[in-house]
Amino acid sequence: MAFSQSLPWSEPLDLAAAIDEPYWALLYSGVQAGYSGRYSLLAHGLLEKIESEDFCALEARLTSDRPAFDNAWFGYLSYGLKHSLEQLPPDRSNWLALPDLCMMRFLQVYHFDHKKRAVTLWSTTPPPAGGRPGGGHDSPNIISPHPNTPPAGEGIISSLRSNMTRQEYLDKAAHVIERIHAGDLYQANLTRKFMGEFAEAPKPFDLFRKLCAVSPAPYSAFLRLGDTHVLSSSPELFLRIDAEGRICTRPIKGTAPRFSDAGKDAASRDALQASAKDKAENLMIADLMRNDLSRACIPGSVATERLFEVTSHATIHHMSSTITGRKRPDCSTLEAVQCCFPPGSMTGAPKLAAIRLCTEMEALERGIYSGAIGWFGGDGSAELSVVIRTLLLQGNRFEFQVGGGIVADSTPEQELQELIDKAGGICRCLGIGVDELQ
Repeated sequence: MAFSQSLPWSEPLDLAAAIDEPYWALLYSGVQAGYSGRYSLLAHGLLEKIESEDFCALEARLTSDRPAFDNAWFGYLSYGLKHSLEQLPPDRSNWLALPDLCMMRFLQVYHFDHKKRAVTLWSTTPPPAGGRPGGGHDSPNIISPHPNTPPAGEGIISSLRSNMTRQEYLDKAAHVIERIHAGDLYQANLTRKFMGEFAEAPKPFDLFRKLCAVSPAPYSAFLRLGDTHVLSSSPELFLRIDAEGRICTRPIKGTAPRFSDAGKDAASRDALQASAKDKAENLMIADLMRNDLSRACIPGSVATERLFEVTSHATIHHMSSTITGRKRPDCSTLEAVQCCFPPGSMTGAPKLAAIRLCTEMEALERGIYSGAIGWFGGDGSAELSVVIRTLLLQGNRFEFQVGGGIVADSTPEQELQELIDKAGGICRCLGIGVDELQ
């Protein structure tokens, strides 16, 4: 059973900064948009952790007959979980090794309503009669906001490299285009991973604060997983499922850079909105997601509510579409997630053909990137973002990854520039010039 109490408003980042525990999670709405961003969640006081290479252990622990924050689970589903769903070629080694799935249940969950400026604390144990909880692992302990100090420096980087050079990417993108013209597939999301080491590592949460300032997003997230930290500023919704089984996905396909000059910025946005190439790219993935959702939804319930909607973010313009449906009563929430996993915007179409081609060309496994971060509620609800614009820290090592959908009328040079544009926020956060991404 979960118990709740109302608390005075505090900013999620200020409360999170006060937590000093080896495992905790913040799902932060750094931008309140019309389509999302109203709520943030902060969970700490680890009670249970699942680390696995498939979905089975998590499926056994999820419920659908309790309040949302009673038996709520937080964490990530990595791209590697695709192997538990389909027969696919093996991934190669990764720079940072993590389990394919890590989900956690916590003693306390803070729910922030940014619109109402209201905070509700949910806990597995009741508050004392006096109102203010005491301490200890088995009883709630209200955390106090940490002063909003300026973020520390980005750290000192001693090495930076990639799974492929710029020229290698251009050659591989050209090969993908050839395969598309040959009729092997319609679209593939070829990605580049950047990895390196710090001579002097930054404080992870200070770096996350900086990422939120440089690249605010409705689906930002900070996960502390022992000595590993996940810092995400994703603008993309993978799946939102409510307790009544209503499902929404909002795939992003189509990107244009932002400019400080208002005229150039408006022209860039207008060009994206009018781009036949980006619309084709977006439509392919909207159709793919409609097909994936239809496997989990009541026949006839899947609908495209918005198509080719352009939204502007701090460093980039994006085109997205919104698809909804109603989950079948005999389909669990996690089964619905599995029907759509990995996110179609990160693979291409047809999905399996695109995965196979990209696995062959990328040389390193993607890890968490291209998977999902979020939470599952005890009432059968769930909300998961697509893992993009995400930085992983592990000791003095770090990695991040960027990609883009290649279609028949793409050019390798155009696709390379899109990757560089997408890396801009993390590069600024780390103090890296985009010209260093060789």
